[in-house]
Amino acid sequence: MKILKLAVVLLLVVFPLAAVSGYFIVLRTDAYQTLANFVKSSSEIRERVGDPPNMRLHFFGYSVRVSGPGGSAEFSASVDGSNGSGELYAKLVKRGDWQIESVSLDGQQIQTATIKSSLPGRSQSEDLHQR
Repeated sequence: MKILKLAVVLLLVVFPLAAVSGYFIVLRTDAYQTLANFVKSSSEIRERVGDPPNMRLHFFGYSVRVSGPGGSAEFSASVDGSNGSGELYAKLVKRGDWQIESVSLDGQQIQTATIKSSLPGRSQSEDLHQR
């Protein structure tokens, strides 16, 4: 009976709290902020969805892995603006700073340039993963 109660607590309390916490932590990472800045400044994205482009990360639409100066991240999000909306998928790599490797909106590639994160005070040892 104790095992059943423990399983119920884990299933109904611990796992949902961990999932929600992980989601909000990812929103504060340098990788996500680098992508959010790119989406806001991309003329190609603004042309497709309108101004201002607003990005909403899908609840389980992320994978962020960091170890020292290196890492990788993938994000799946919705983007909407005054002219419509679309589904965004992005891959980033960390080589000291976060760089956008690829971005697509509704399956069509978006032109990217190397963008470096300029967010001060972030830890180099983030190690988050959720998908």
